[in-house]
Amino acid sequence: MSSLLPLTCVLAALSVVQAAPATQQQVTFDSSNSANIVNLFNPLHHLSAIAPYWQAVHEPTPLPPTCTVKSAALLIRHSAILANDDEWYQTMKPFEDKLKNLSKSAFPTTGPWAFLKDWESPITEKKLEVLSARGKRDAKQYGKTVRKQYDNLFPNNHPSDSDLKKKKHKKDKKKGDGKKPKNSYKVWTASSSRDIESSKSFILGAFPRHQSGPDGKGDGDEVELVEIPNKAKDWDRSLTPHKACAAFEKESSLEPAGVWLATYAPRVRERLSTLIPNVPLVDEDILGMQMLCGYESIGRGSSPFCEVFTDQEWLDVEYYFDVRFHYMMGYGNKISPYLGIPWVTTAAHLLAGEEAHDPLPEDQLTKGKSKLPGPEMPPNGTHSQFLFPFFTHRESPAFVATALSLFTPPFGDVSSPLADPPLTHRDDNRAWRTSRLVPFLGNIALERLTCADGDVVRAVVNGRMEKMAGCDAWIGGTCGWTEWQDWVEKRTDQWKGWEEVCEKKKDL
Repeated sequence: MSSLLPLTCVLAALSVVQAAPATQQQVTFDSSNSANIVNLFNPLHHLSAIAPYWQAVHEPTPLPPTCTVKSAALLIRHSAILANDDEWYQTMKPFEDKLKNLSKSAFPTTGPWAFLKDWESPITEKKLEVLSARGKRDAKQYGKTVRKQYDNLFPNNHPSDSDLKKKKHKKDKKKGDGKKPKNSYKVWTASSSRDIESSKSFILGAFPRHQSGPDGKGDGDEVELVEIPNKAKDWDRSLTPHKACAAFEKESSLEPAGVWLATYAPRVRERLSTLIPNVPLVDEDILGMQMLCGYESIGRGSSPFCEVFTDQEWLDVEYYFDVRFHYMMGYGNKISPYLGIPWVTTAAHLLAGEEAHDPLPEDQLTKGKSKLPGPEMPPNGTHSQFLFPFFTHRESPAFVATALSLFTPPFGDVSSPLADPPLTHRDDNRAWRTSRLVPFLGNIALERLTCADGDVVRAVVNGRMEKMAGCDAWIGGTCGWTEWQDWVEKRTDQWKGWEEVCEKKKDL
């Protein structure tokens, strides 16, 4: 019997779980005993972009001594969906179709795989890319977590009697009364429904009812949800850059990932050949079943597929995703920092607050017309907003990680700072671990801290501070505020020329 705890206990209320580094989780698998399943950790913590939100630390990395958070910008992936359409059609659905075409007699009646006889997928075409009920609950809880962590950056959550009276009579006010509208506290979201619904749930968790509104869109006065069309000219490069760049594509990353799949999956198929001998498996079926562990857990709270693979096999599929995302949206894709630096520039502008009087570089957020509004206009016109949440897709946190030089060297050692992953064996010493970067609600926070010796900046990924290589010489591995501004400016100059880079099939 597997020692895997019920997911309702392990992940209830988004409790964060302390996880040892993968290099400390090595499990010896005795291939002579095909039923030897050892689960020393939760498989969902090793499923990269298809895992419900989790943190690898119990509590966020504490602030350095003498420091307080002055402002913070958050880039947040949307919450849990029941399935990504590409992953469903390419990998999971073919496996499900195979099961449907087999006779019931092909499945074992006892043992760990007996569930296959009556198993049905919770995934339907209508539910693809749609925020799940689990996703809504997680996003609301994450909002509460952010509120607790950054409470001093939020607007006052206790309305005065006069504020309540103003809200009560707000509908009676005539338009065009000459009064300048109040700058509301904004939460930005990409326009895909899963982003919008995630941000609404986040607002319901992070703000009291009189500010969030009944549906999470904000009350329109103190809090406002701002929906940014995925191809809005002012924002597409910083919020949904992969949708604005014709040169970005995902297909080529499947080839190296497929090489690794062809390395580890045959070992799994051989092990299963004695357990489910009448189910003809191919390598993609192994990947599909491991994916179903994540998506079925999102839809049903648990999945039998989570209990039939060894810990080594979970580490192997985690490596599959790390390889794929390295080439798709990490350091293995030369355009990744070009797509990550615009949001970093936006964050730098917002963290500067009233100090930011200069317009952003022309080629960062727009094609030369309206730029991100200056300090005299929203989003930070009165400098009353100090927390800036942005909801987007799984690609953007990875792009930003490359622009900030996080998780380096991703593979290999310091003598080869941007080495590609080996495909003949698993690199257990790698820094690039997308399970800690892009689970559902995966987030990168850029925090400006005020300390006794001056202001500093640090990057926090899902609660854990990560050093920005080349800008980490201050207290606790942080970066001095003015040094960080100069560092970002140099990197912005290094990765400029969006139009040329994003031309389709451009050879960099």
